[in-house]
Amino acid sequence: YKPAAVEPDPTPTPEVTPTPEVTPTPEVTPTPEPTPGPEVCEVFTDINHGVWYETSVQYVYDNGLMSGNDGLFKPTENVTRAQLVTTLYRLAGSPKVTDYSACGVFSDVKEGKYYTDAVCWAFNVGVATGNEGKFDTTGNLARQQLAAFVFRFAGVMGYDTTAREDYSSMLNADQVSGYAKEAMQWAVGSGLISGSQKTVNGVAVKDLNPKGNTTRAQLATILERFCEANDL
Repeated sequence: YKPAAVEPDPTPTPEVTPTPEVTPTPEVTPTPEPTPGPEVCEVFTDINHGVWYETSVQYVYDNGLMSGNDGLFKPTENVTRAQLVTTLYRLAGSPKVTDYSACGVFSDVKEGKYYTDAVCWAFNVGVATGNEGKFDTTGNLARQQLAAFVFRFAGVMGYDTTAREDYSSMLNADQVSGYAKEAMQWAVGSGLISGSQKTVNGVAVKDLNPKGNTTRAQLATILERFCEANDL
């Protein structure tokens, strides 16, 4: 008797690993271009198309740094110290204020005013100072005060404050007060303040006019220059 040969079990066919489906790369949605705001010459009846400060007013309006009232921007109106600090506070992102000790330091800084948070913030971080117990909220902002405020603001915010330029050849340069000399050197060196063009004895000169008041149009121009210089 010869036993039948046992056939070996067939080698099982290996299972085919399915090819994973390729996840399609999602399409990148392009970032939409920001919708430009209305032209300021249409928003404000006192801003005429083509005036030297039009683009600067457009810039500060579009970026929420300055606004107007009752359809007027009032470009030739003087800026007060409280208004300037409020603008810098907005430029800093309007940080939350919890320390209102400035209301006790300055007798003319009251709680609940439009400038309260701004002045308290500026005092707390070292941007703002006062004199003889007052901040002088309604006082007109001199050009040298503007330079000093913005210089301190730039330092506090970590922006470049190294630029310096000798302004001694400019008209009325000798009127710059001691506290503002370094700030004015920086402001001139940074191109923020260039002086107004004047003719004296038939010669064209630039008037630094450090004790002259700052107008709203001038402030808008300087804010635009500052923001562009710091890529804000």
